[in-house]
Amino acid sequence: MLVVAALMSAALVQDADAPPPPQNTAPAPSAEQRIAEAARLGQLIFVFDRAAWVSSDALVAVLQKDQLSDIGGYVVEPAGPQMLRVTYYRGNPAAAQAVFVAEVKGGKVVRSTVLATPVPLSAEQAVLARARDVAAQTAEARAFKPCTPVPFNTVVVPPRAGGPVAVYLLTAEQEAATYPMGGHFRVVIGPDGKVLASRPYTASCMNMTAPKLPKGAQPVGFTVSHHLDPVPTEMHVVASYNLRLPVFVATPDKRLWEVKGSSITLAAAP
Repeated sequence: MLVVAALMSAALVQDADAPPPPQNTAPAPSAEQRIAEAARLGQLIFVFDRAAWVSSDALVAVLQKDQLSDIGGYVVEPAGPQMLRVTYYRGNPAAAQAVFVAEVKGGKVVRSTVLATPVPLSAEQAVLARARDVAAQTAEARAFKPCTPVPFNTVVVPPRAGGPVAVYLLTAEQEAATYPMGGHFRVVIGPDGKVLASRPYTASCMNMTAPKLPKGAQPVGFTVSHHLDPVPTEMHVVASYNLRLPVFVATPDKRLWEVKGSSITLAAAP
């Protein structure tokens, strides 16, 4: 199960972000653990981001313009095998009320409801909404900027019970043939609402544009250099899913990795 497996991995990466307790000498994650987490989190981020995209289209189709201006945000949660529930709310997280709910399966909205009477978010949803808000404030304070002139797409990873919440701030695509490799960030928020960690995934903006090839020719993939991690990250997995092509990642140790969807392997020698 794609969503469930990725959620299990999410707990691992959130623990890795949190500062260790005093005198904790646990070793850093191995390369194999990093790769497994990147693969599963990349899947989760991709399906959550797509769920937000298709559900927002459904939202715009049924709400009036003045109602849309009241929307404060959304949260995405698993709702069953391969099913995601996207809840749009109005107001700030402390007093947010759900106004529209969409269920997404296989990247498509299969059911949606406009709530005639808005209802308060559940306790779990309120935690996600607060984390989304804190991440946005953190991005502004730390000058995290997207690489396109539109707001970040936001993916909030549901935590394990009582654990920290990882929020991904993603630069949005503006052109179908171009994917922004830069301008992606992660902010990890503790149960008390305080920021535990944050990071960028690149040092600058970088766009990947599909080349114009002769008729009948097909690109084999994209190549990028990555200097912030010893192995490819979840952002390379997301990029491969969005580009529908492999992404070849050169890491600081001069190894070349092939990221093809959630598969991360050392590239074969030429």
